[in-house]
Amino acid sequence: MRVPDCGMPRRSLGALVALLVGMVPMAAGAAQPDRPATDTSVPTVLIEGRGFGHGVGMAQDGAYAMAAAGSSATDILAHFYPGTSIGRRSGTVQVGILDSPAPVVVALPGGGEIRAGGAASPGFPVTVSPGGSVALAFTGGAYRATPVSGASLAGVDPPPGVSRPAAIGPTATRPPATPATPPTTAGLLSPLLNALAPSTVPAPALPATRSAPAAPSAPAPATASAGATEAVSGQALSVVPRADSVVALPAEGRRYRGTVQAASGGGGLLLTNLIDVELYLRGMGEVPASWPAAALQAQAIAARTVAMEAVTAGRPLCDDQQCQVYVGAGNEDPATTAAAVATKGQVLTYGGALAEAVYSASGGGVSATAEEGFGPGSPDPPYLKPASYETADPQPWSVTVPRPQLAARFGYRGELTGARVSRTGPSGRPLEITLE
Repeated sequence: MRVPDCGMPRRSLGALVALLVGMVPMAAGAAQPDRPATDTSVPTVLIEGRGFGHGVGMAQDGAYAMAAAGSSATDILAHFYPGTSIGRRSGTVQVGILDSPAPVVVALPGGGEIRAGGAASPGFPVTVSPGGSVALAFTGGAYRATPVSGASLAGVDPPPGVSRPAAIGPTATRPPATPATPPTTAGLLSPLLNALAPSTVPAPALPATRSAPAAPSAPAPATASAGATEAVSGQALSVVPRADSVVALPAEGRRYRGTVQAASGGGGLLLTNLIDVELYLRGMGEVPASWPAAALQAQAIAARTVAMEAVTAGRPLCDDQQCQVYVGAGNEDPATTAAAVATKGQVLTYGGALAEAVYSASGGGVSATAEEGFGPGSPDPPYLKPASYETADPQPWSVTVPRPQLAARFGYRGELTGARVSRTGPSGRPLEITLE
């Protein structure tokens, strides 16, 4: 999971197998020798690392290696999260997929509707025939839906050749009912995760009970004037595809199952995908679909756990490495779909609560503690301990920093004469570096 990567570049996060790791092979307290640089007149510090990511929890390359050697998904999870158990959870996740200051064109390959929440609004719902598209925008303090092709406003006759699709059920704009779940942990890493939740992606309003609303006796939609070219509302919009079709964002080259909500923020539109967690897993892009089935299943369980922790906390996910990489329906593959189906509903729990199933790309051969990966004072779950694993490629890397530059980064105006590891963690990663 990328959430605890704190949004930093992956290599610098490998840092805690990394940034301070130039000194990992050395005994604590040993001085780091100078190494030659291009300009030999400038003394340098060599930083050497292994792996990519924060290193805590499951190492994805380790899961791959174990699966290739014959381990099951259960074996992999027990190795990287010892003491956890398999529980069951389900629900609808909220994933921020786009933040755009400009109008956004959405297409509905299978047809559907654009709806406005709250009170009836002129021109809504906008009916979209299969293959039709609509431009959405937030300007002048109002949401606007303008037909581009194959779409018509309520109360306005559709253009020739455009038919109105059959009505879509009234509950489609809200997430399906979520069964009650036992209390989770208070979020061992919640302060970190909450801080990283994209502040520009508002959580769509959900009914307090999260129960599916009864079918209302809906009033007739507010109609637009005969010459209207756009539907206007003061409420956020929902893009609702027909049946099991998708919502497409042509400019982004992406397609999404579930519904897409468009809300204001940042001077434009924020798009959030509301999708069942099982469909969400199929559209993830964390690991290659060509990996062994056991590795894909372990990834599905860990990712589902992370997603359900966000649901329980009422926190939206993002779609990149700061959360979990989510590409949408265009990334679905029979192998990853099979892994999601084989593990349907399975999550990691500890003491009856959801575990903090964080993971990273590579731990360089050994996973890290929370303190090593996230910094001093981080919560220390008993199941997030160093776990060694075999890997054919620990992904070594290095970077050379001129000593004056390193001193300047810390605001030190004197001369930096050396650096040494003064404290290490259980996995051997430096917890403290002393600059002399």
